[in-house]
Amino acid sequence: MTQPINRQWLMSRRPVGDLCPEDFQYKEGPVPEPGDGEVLLRTLYFGFDATQRLWMTEDGGYMPPQAPGTPVRTMGIGQVVTSRHPDYKEGDLVDGFMTWEDYLVVRPDGGPWPLRVLPKANYPLSWNLGMFGVGGLTAYFGTADVLRVQPGDTVVVSAATGATGYVVGGIAKALGAKKVIGFAGGADKCRWIVESGHYDAAIDYKSDDIAVRLRELCPDGVDAYYDNVGGDILDEMFLHMKPRGRMVICGAMSQGYADLNFQGPKNYGQIVTKMLRVEGVHLFYFADRIEQGAKQLAEWVQQGKLRVEEDVHEGFEKAPALLLSVFTGKNPGKLILKMGDPA
Repeated sequence: MTQPINRQWLMSRRPVGDLCPEDFQYKEGPVPEPGDGEVLLRTLYFGFDATQRLWMTEDGGYMPPQAPGTPVRTMGIGQVVTSRHPDYKEGDLVDGFMTWEDYLVVRPDGGPWPLRVLPKANYPLSWNLGMFGVGGLTAYFGTADVLRVQPGDTVVVSAATGATGYVVGGIAKALGAKKVIGFAGGADKCRWIVESGHYDAAIDYKSDDIAVRLRELCPDGVDAYYDNVGGDILDEMFLHMKPRGRMVICGAMSQGYADLNFQGPKNYGQIVTKMLRVEGVHLFYFADRIEQGAKQLAEWVQQGKLRVEEDVHEGFEKAPALLLSVFTGKNPGKLILKMGDPA
């Protein structure tokens, strides 16, 4: 009987600057065996996020840095093939931290985010990576708990077509925001967030005069800003906030995540003069409320207040190129690679 092969994509070296194909290496090997307290997973879906680049840095950001020569770390969905852990059984569908390979051994209760056994549901399995995964849940807690969007608010969101940003727009409207404006790159994406993403208006950061457009769309100022990009857009937003406005810092896409030396805001003096509240959001701090957040998101999806947008690809050979596309201009929504179907 032929033994299954475990295909892998490794981080071949510590990337410097922008990611390139040479940062990855394809390898084949045997399927690993789980030890006591471990499970063997067959991977079904991989998600692609900018933070994967941060994990590849020497510092690693909020995670231990990935070592060269190891399979690329990702958030994924898998199925338990063999379990030597009492809380997981063969056939369970789970999500959590995984790696780019067909099979992997995981210690489910180790690390910052234990494997989550997925509930039986009548929606596509892949939604657990997007709307009910890191992107959607970060959007929910960042908008509802940290930004505290209120009825009548004017809300602005950067990276409004991203896996988090496109969900923020719908959540803000569901919470009663009067006007929701999104930053996007290019006419097609700007059109998409208005026609499909629950946004009232769009600003094209590639071609518009951002300051002029903000004054046109928000003549009385901005109550709440959800930042996914940092850099020049964050700087400009300080100048357009209302007194006692709120800002949540979720990401720094404009900085490329090649290191942690992010460009600091020039206009941070506005925090004092306008008495702004600026706060970060990180899903790890809401780990005990994941079920509550997913339940609320599901309710809004059923009511038509949130749209689920996925860009799903097949073909393991595409994994490196898909990650590169996160920084060069992907389609709206959550970027996903399908590896297979559940048994």
